[in-house]
Amino acid sequence: MLSRFVPEQRDFLHLSLALADANRLESMFVSAGFHEVRVERVQRGDAIASYDEYWAPIETGMGSQPQVYVSLSEIDRHAVREEVNSRLSPFLSNDRLVMRIEMLIAAGRA
Repeated sequence: MLSRFVPEQRDFLHLSLALADANRLESMFVSAGFHEVRVERVQRGDAIASYDEYWAPIETGMGSQPQVYVSLSEIDRHAVREEVNSRLSPFLSNDRLVMRIEMLIAAGRA
């Protein structure tokens, strides 16, 4: 969503997604000198009390994407927040956000 407002920062904003490819992550570990590398895809479910609780850390500007968000004009911040809220609405259950999170865990020997 943010890259629609700051397209020149698209690569920076998507950097955290660069490690979503298990083969690429394994290759990075091998390139860094690790051996016996293994990558595991892990899923966890969690619930957040409300959308406001989910959004609060973003408003503080902690992290690279939130820093870009807080640098936007008030009108643009409002548009981003409303769009994200709309996209997260399918995950609302009894006013709580219920989502599954997927991550890659890599390990190797030095």
